[in-house]
Amino acid sequence: MMNTIRPKTISLWMITGAALLCMRPLHAQTDAFYEWPAYNPTVAYDYVDEFGQIDPPTKMLDDVTGVAGSYIDGWWCFRYGARKNDLATSDSWIPMLERLNKDFAYITDVMRWPRDLRAREGYYSAVYLFGSGLSTDDAPNTALGGWQGTTYYQDRHWPMILASYYPVHCFDPAYTGDDKAFQTGAMVHEGIHCILSSMPGCKNAPWFHEGGNTWLQGTMEAQRSGDFSSIGWLSAGAMIAPFMPIECYSGWLQDDSFGGPAAEGVNMFKDEKQICTWRKLLGGAQYGECFPHAMEVILGPQSVAWVWRYSTQSGRVLQDLAEAPGGLGEIQTRRLIQEYRARQAFCDFGSWSYAFMQLLNNNWKMAIGAEWKPNWIDCDVWNVTCYAVTTQNGKELTPETRTLPGWSGANQIPLTVDPGAKQATVVFNPIGKSMSCQLVYRDTSGKVRYGDPVFSGECGIPLADVRNNVIVAVICNTDYVYEGESTRKAKFDYRLTMGEGVTGPADIYTKWYDYSAASYTVTASASGNGAISPSGSVSVDAGASSAFTITPQPGYQVSSVAIDGVKIGKVTAYTFVNVRGDHAISATFAPAGAN
Repeated sequence: MMNTIRPKTISLWMITGAALLCMRPLHAQTDAFYEWPAYNPTVAYDYVDEFGQIDPPTKMLDDVTGVAGSYIDGWWCFRYGARKNDLATSDSWIPMLERLNKDFAYITDVMRWPRDLRAREGYYSAVYLFGSGLSTDDAPNTALGGWQGTTYYQDRHWPMILASYYPVHCFDPAYTGDDKAFQTGAMVHEGIHCILSSMPGCKNAPWFHEGGNTWLQGTMEAQRSGDFSSIGWLSAGAMIAPFMPIECYSGWLQDDSFGGPAAEGVNMFKDEKQICTWRKLLGGAQYGECFPHAMEVILGPQSVAWVWRYSTQSGRVLQDLAEAPGGLGEIQTRRLIQEYRARQAFCDFGSWSYAFMQLLNNNWKMAIGAEWKPNWIDCDVWNVTCYAVTTQNGKELTPETRTLPGWSGANQIPLTVDPGAKQATVVFNPIGKSMSCQLVYRDTSGKVRYGDPVFSGECGIPLADVRNNVIVAVICNTDYVYEGESTRKAKFDYRLTMGEGVTGPADIYTKWYDYSAASYTVTASASGNGAISPSGSVSVDAGASSAFTITPQPGYQVSSVAIDGVKIGKVTAYTFVNVRGDHAISATFAPAGAN
């Protein structure tokens, strides 16, 4: 048991080594809420700053043999060999290239990502038909699949989409199978991989090759549709199991360790057959969009592209955010990890908050074991909750060992508070290194409140209108360097002692994070030389839609429209769909004919 002498508290961001940041008194701050400081420098990348405007291609790269036919449209070409499957026809490849031209124009012109290497060098971006007799492969024309591949030509690797007849055929308007949207969207996914493989960063971060890809495609689709109410279902892993590391491939493995950033520790074979080493749902953690969305909200949407451009020191995301020139540095990278973990406790992610909440709601209490057999270990079934199991001894809480945080992971411990208390405190006793503790809650108005994060000792937060009289202690490890097996298998232990205002642990199978309002507000504004209608504060019922028209004055044109501060193009109309949170829309105008 702890003695009754309160240890002095050092605010988390005050001292790291010899560095100083955000100096605070050496005692728990319970008289004011914590506000996340801005990050400096701004981490953002726009391809135009490096390449200028990229002109449309005019040449076909002669990097394959066996070509029997080619089709060109805009920035893209489709090529096939003499053994082409009869289901791949012009009825499918014409709309396929139309889709690719539309989507990648948005990714480049609006989201400001570069084209792939072929296009940057003046060649058409390419889709090659797998199994058709091209020199890319010797597969039969009935083979299935599709992926981003490369050819080697003129001493360089050239990315392309290598796809079987089936996803190509799914673009045919006559095809009505249930998997049409999945197959056609997957072709865009592989095209995005062509861009990512053409950028120098993240070469040791396969988890981000998938998660960053799905973020880019999903964000594009949400911005164009006006519906921010959902994100990819494999994103659920990061929310239901926050103890998993951020840079994790295949998630929480069956021996309670974690897959590394490049799937270290994951692949296992017996008699030349793969053995399942991962757990259901969590095995797809690398496809999750949660951390890139957090970067979008916290650092700005172009921060994700910055990582792809400049993450070249280690080739991993967090380490290069800390160590690459122009990045955040050590202190701010550790703070970014803590902020992400603290925001997770009540799904505080701006436009995406409801979508994060649904990841939890849709999987709550699911029984998770090995995904399929043959499996490596018959691990105990884990019933989904984002909250850590603890054992209480007096006022001390001991967390369950198997779900202790990994590197950059976190535990969430819900605590009940006295309705009459003005503040809540806990004493944080870290056993593992690089640990932090922060108290968080949602008030009855829906606002998420944060207390000061600390390394150890007393941790506090002022209490005012606490929703459900429950706060959450977020215990986080802030290590960001992956050092092999010692990191991959590490678990970071701690103890938590309940203090002032805290009456006990709360039930871990109650959705304390869950929140919805009857209506939300869209704030609409326009600069001079044009108007937006309706304007001002527009009330929208939860789940309803809200349409806006942008009209320039005579002699002017729309310069840009921003949704929640993110520019989405020069549109003259926009509709928010299935509104589940507050939004903002703003329009600016320029003289007609201006670029």
